[in-house]
Amino acid sequence: MYTSALLEAGLTKSETKVYLALLRNGELTKTPLVKEAKISPSKVYDVLNKLKEKGLVSEIIKRNIKHFNAAQPIKIKEYLQNKRIAINDAEKKIQKILPNLLSLEKTKSMQPEVSTFFGWEGLGTVYETLIEKAKPQSAWIVIGGSQGEDQERTERFFSKYSRMAYQKGMQIRILFDETARAYVKNLEKRIGKPHNKRFIFERKTPTEVAVIEDTTLIIILRKDPVTIRIINQETADSFKQYFEELWKSGRP
Repeated sequence: MYTSALLEAGLTKSETKVYLALLRNGELTKTPLVKEAKISPSKVYDVLNKLKEKGLVSEIIKRNIKHFNAAQPIKIKEYLQNKRIAINDAEKKIQKILPNLLSLEKTKSMQPEVSTFFGWEGLGTVYETLIEKAKPQSAWIVIGGSQGEDQERTERFFSKYSRMAYQKGMQIRILFDETARAYVKNLEKRIGKPHNKRFIFERKTPTEVAVIEDTTLIIILRKDPVTIRIINQETADSFKQYFEELWKSGRP
């Protein structure tokens, strides 16, 4: 009963053993204290020093030998009161600097994490990860969707990952290049359903931008693609706003 109460008050197991040994036996020197408390001789002075810092043990020297006494149990209550005051003071200080701490966290979160991936395998790794972690009903938007430099490979790739996304329940919207109409027809045939899409850009370009949740992909659809992945909510939100403005002027 005593041990659990002292542990809850903030004493360590060793401190509790030493304090109770002194309280039960009165003044003790090191050797009998080690025996009564059942702790390692090498630890006893460290434990005693911590108890002295808490105001729960006193020390006197007789004939060049240190003797130790337990403070009265009422001192435990004083120790807890002092601890409570210290915690309250610390809480007030934290409350004052909390806005600054939060701004530091915000600054850190705003710093984008940028990575580059090469080839179809690299692009596949990126999309598998994104689709796997995406929540159902998450949006996948694309600006400048095109057949790239290798239409057959592009069709096979995006039909695969579009099916995965639809099975996950994701919502896909794509702004395609105007020159990609034939590609889109073939792509939708492979997928087995039409995309929610519009056409906007007159010129063919091998570069498209895709956004899923907090991740933006800049994909250069060469025969061997290059993908730049940016993980940053602010960047993703900027492209989402841009997409919505372009969507308004897109053609069916």
